[in-house]
Amino acid sequence: MQFFPVPDPYENAKKNMFYPPIGNMYIESQFDPNTKFKFATEEGLLGFDAYKEKTNFTVNNVGFRGDELKMPKPDTEYRIFAIGGSSTESLYVDDTDVWTQVLQENLNRDNYQNKTVKVYNAGKSGDNIQDHVAMLSHRIIHLQPDEVIVFCGINDVTRLMLDDNPLKFNVTEKVDEEVSFGKMLGVFLYEFQIPRRLYYAFKSEEDALETIEIQSNYKKKVKKTQARPVENQLPTTDYGNYANKLKTLIGICQANDIKLIFATQVVTWDTEEEALQNWHWMTSRGGIRYNAKMLQQKVDSINDITVNESAKLSIPVFKTDSIIPKTSAYLYDDCHFNPAGNKKMGDELATFIKTLNQ
Repeated sequence: MQFFPVPDPYENAKKNMFYPPIGNMYIESQFDPNTKFKFATEEGLLGFDAYKEKTNFTVNNVGFRGDELKMPKPDTEYRIFAIGGSSTESLYVDDTDVWTQVLQENLNRDNYQNKTVKVYNAGKSGDNIQDHVAMLSHRIIHLQPDEVIVFCGINDVTRLMLDDNPLKFNVTEKVDEEVSFGKMLGVFLYEFQIPRRLYYAFKSEEDALETIEIQSNYKKKVKKTQARPVENQLPTTDYGNYANKLKTLIGICQANDIKLIFATQVVTWDTEEEALQNWHWMTSRGGIRYNAKMLQQKVDSINDITVNESAKLSIPVFKTDSIIPKTSAYLYDDCHFNPAGNKKMGDELATFIKTLNQ
């Protein structure tokens, strides 16, 4: 029994904690609900010749690309979420052409699961495996997904070019050894979204290549990258955190009875096609331009980890890197699909998903 009731000092904060009611306003990696953008691509961008007008990028009522999302989920709906970075988001590709929409149309044509399939695009430029875990656990689980596709790898490779592994703890050290302030600060800055985003926001223009513009500016990024000398000595990389986060994604989905598919990353750093080589800009990290073919080996390694860790727990893997040809017919730079590449991705992934359920 409460003899002296005291007003809750946090009552107003609690009332406004969630906006919209089925989304968390404090999860950084998201778009505002019902936002609409108009994007334009620069002249000469590979595969965008048919785009004469600005493209539409529409965000639904809960902040994802795709149709309106209804809660509770209708009994007649089979709900799929695609999680990933910019290759999933497909920023400059029109709503009607993005691979998640192509996938949705393909599955509905074949009456997949005897329900109406809805595919929601939860991709965000720059997101890596840790962001994917946060996206799934904080922004998607409560939306009742039936199936989740995680298209991951490239941003984990490029992040590791800047830091060997900021979350790695040396287990050979004594447990009671004093942890330096600098190490604790480093973990804090990497683990939490806001400091990490502020770090990139205040980087000098020389290093800030991954800005997003209403009008694409890839030529500017390419020019900055190609002006730098090529460094053949790559930093050492520890993929332990990546492997652990794969297991986390698997565990979340298995605990919630959600089907899971991983998709490996397709990257053109080993291409012999000059047209694609001339649009490479992501080989530059932290002010250093790395050897593209050597970077490709890093991507191949992280793809192998995805395949091997998935095999241990019988998780299907869509091997994008061997299914989508690394040509300018489908990609326009280091790793991003043009409209034809989006169609190829959506069509091939639909075939793969349907084969799994035969």
